[in-house]
Amino acid sequence: MITPSTHSIPASGSFCEVAAGVYWLRMPLPFALDHINLYILEADEGLYVVDTGVQSERSKAIWQQVLGALDKPVAGVIATHMHPDHCGLAGWLCQTYKVPLYMSALEYYGAIAYFSPNPGADTSVEADYFVKAGLSQTEAQSYVSDHSKYVDSVAPIPLAYRRLQAGKSLRIGNRQWQILTYGGHSPEHVCLFDAEANLLIGGDQILPYISPNIGVYSREPEAQPLTEYLLSLEQLKQLPPDTLVLPAHNQPYTGLHTRCDELAEHHQALLDRLLAHCKTPRSLVACLPVLYKRKLSGQMLFFALAEGLAHLNHLLKTGLVTRQCDEHGVYRYQTCENG
Repeated sequence: MITPSTHSIPASGSFCEVAAGVYWLRMPLPFALDHINLYILEADEGLYVVDTGVQSERSKAIWQQVLGALDKPVAGVIATHMHPDHCGLAGWLCQTYKVPLYMSALEYYGAIAYFSPNPGADTSVEADYFVKAGLSQTEAQSYVSDHSKYVDSVAPIPLAYRRLQAGKSLRIGNRQWQILTYGGHSPEHVCLFDAEANLLIGGDQILPYISPNIGVYSREPEAQPLTEYLLSLEQLKQLPPDTLVLPAHNQPYTGLHTRCDELAEHHQALLDRLLAHCKTPRSLVACLPVLYKRKLSGQMLFFALAEGLAHLNHLLKTGLVTRQCDEHGVYRYQTCENG
């Protein structure tokens, strides 16, 4: 059973203490998912920020207000992963307060590769990704053009970092945080676990009411993130069932094992729908109506395509579907006879 914590949701620009020396604040986002939970860890030497929000003047003002109210120096910035709502202001915070950035290696170098300017790069690979999914050339080009807007939500990434590595730990104040890393939602997503207090900073890896996006994107079109994510759910169940999870969205909660099972069942249901739907060869675009009941466009369609492809890639890997490229350059997926 999932049980939300009894803490009141902090208003924008305010914060509350969810555990001794652990503060929770909520930052607005300009997306359909309109908020992100951020955390501050207190130590004698200062405050460690966990995740940052996207780059915007509003976000900067909230950070200045919160950090001013806590009235201690900033000691470091920890980014659980490379997505803009988590690392968008990492560079600004590190530069403003002259502190180091802590990330896992794959997340740091992924952020550098994705958000650093790359003028003159060949974007045909990105366009091809959308065409193979079943979009027109015009639709594909519109998504390639939108990439620059996504990059604008991230301040320049610092050119040095301190590596967070699975199996090691981070001492902050009176807490010893075990460093856990998982694939699926992002390449090497960091979670921090205090075993003494059964407290997990979960980022996007294990959310209470929604499933994190598990997507395959143009940079690695043959990736297997769903396989990695399902493995991460089994690994997370090795933590105590009464762990208090501090997620990046919605509310802190207990019921970690139940939530892992719910998410595994959710993804299996999507796989089952695809197997039934692909008895006749289908493009990725043609598969979306059986995965999502709402109308998809813009950014929502972008993420739906990525998640649909993650599920189809998983079925390809497990030998339950085949894939053929048709005369228009579109991939068609078909369930195997024994699938």
